[in-house]
Amino acid sequence: MMTTTLNLPKHMQAESKLGNEISITGKWIPKTNGILFFKSADSKEMRQEWSDIHKDAKSSKGVLSTEVNHAIGQDAVLVHHVFKSESDLLDYFSNTASSHARALMEVAKPDIHLLRGITISNEVRAALSARVDNLAFGEYLFGYVKNEYNQPDPGRAIQVTAKWTCKEEGQLKELIHWWKMVGTDAYAMEKGLVRFEVYQVIGESALIIHETFETNEELQFHLTKGTAAKYKKEIDEVAFPENYFFRGPVSWMIRTYSKFMHLPATYTRIGHQYFNENGSYSDGLININQNKREMKNQEITVVYQWHANEGKSEDLKRIYEQVEKDMQETEPGALKVNCFFDESKNTLVVEDLFADAAALGQHLGTTAAKHFPSLLQIANPGQFLFCGFVPEEMQQAAIGMGLDAKFATKINGFERVSAEV
Repeated sequence: MMTTTLNLPKHMQAESKLGNEISITGKWIPKTNGILFFKSADSKEMRQEWSDIHKDAKSSKGVLSTEVNHAIGQDAVLVHHVFKSESDLLDYFSNTASSHARALMEVAKPDIHLLRGITISNEVRAALSARVDNLAFGEYLFGYVKNEYNQPDPGRAIQVTAKWTCKEEGQLKELIHWWKMVGTDAYAMEKGLVRFEVYQVIGESALIIHETFETNEELQFHLTKGTAAKYKKEIDEVAFPENYFFRGPVSWMIRTYSKFMHLPATYTRIGHQYFNENGSYSDGLININQNKREMKNQEITVVYQWHANEGKSEDLKRIYEQVEKDMQETEPGALKVNCFFDESKNTLVVEDLFADAAALGQHLGTTAAKHFPSLLQIANPGQFLFCGFVPEEMQQAAIGMGLDAKFATKINGFERVSAEV
């Protein structure tokens, strides 16, 4: 751990519970760019390769969480892993990562990666530096975590990880001071900033800042009226942001506002997410009973219609047989699919149930995107009713597909379990 003399407030004096856990967040971009709205072949292969890596990572020893999120407004993916220890990280890179390295490196290249932990050994630094050129290793300095490290709702929370580099040598202590002031004031000023951590980058005059906001509203307050606005001038005088990674359903308004703040930001949709049953201290602990209730509350039901063109009813049915098969085989977050057909009106009625917004996002980006062009050739879409909490980004994605979409959040109801006969 880095040693720096700091007069910390009480809420930042508690010893971190991160223990031996190691987090790494990084960006990958395809070797060749697409044209306008069309992804390049490299991009498609990169996304598929990371989808395969995600599946393997879930079963890798010591992987506490793993995410693969598609970037918004740029051709890239943002990946995030939490490992139980350095040995688990090294095991992952020696096995899971190595087995995919050749195929991945043929179509993609790594951009900046940020690694965080209480301490980072020379062995880990050497092993990872041999794989990724632009890699920063951050050792914990100070911070706080509210709510006893419990994980916030992953369908709404925004994770922000950034690297700030001093403009000149000798300014690191001043940069640390101003980020200490952010943490000092934010604890009471920003109730929804539930995690604030500062890491000193080894071998550089730079810091890695990691923050967790419970909702978009909390992040918006932070940027416009909270500590980001309060200390922006002082921090900008001594340092510049090399990158900002936003993971979670960041609203269009925040993305637009951050451009005026000149943040070199990468925003992502909610993509493939996996958390160990008990969670982690790095991403948040999971209360199993509470999590089951929250998961139930996160479910999204989508009810919609397709009206077949004359003579195309059987074609429509066949496409949806394949849609159902694809969802069952590739979308673990698709909990239920029911298809009904009104022969008198040549109308297909579909009911989908998704575990959460991440599952819906996966569906829109994979199965739905795959079959949508074929469906439009033989049928006309009716109204799409989205029932449950759907992040703004996904609402815009659905509307952008030309759907007559309506969104409603739950206000009340009940569920009766049928008695066994």
